[in-house]
Amino acid sequence: MNNIETRLARLEERQNNLELDVKEIKSQLNETAKRSDVQELRETLEARDQNYTRNLWRLVFVLIVVFTGILMMAVGLKVSDLPTGLF
Repeated sequence: MNNIETRLARLEERQNNLELDVKEIKSQLNETAKRSDVQELRETLEARDQNYTRNLWRLVFVLIVVFTGILMMAVGLKVSDLPTGLF
């Protein structure tokens, strides 16, 4: 009888340890990134990159206009001196 009780106690201990391990694994799974989280992050980064690129091109065009204006002022040209149809 003692042998059965010992085995039963060991089995109960192992079951408790397994339940604790399962709980720990479940909590770790909840903390890890899921596929939907990664997809959402990818979409957010792509949108940010598109916005950055669009704003960078705007900046380039503004700088070209400013540089052209400064150059025209340095040379002494006015907008009315430019050929018609440009503006």
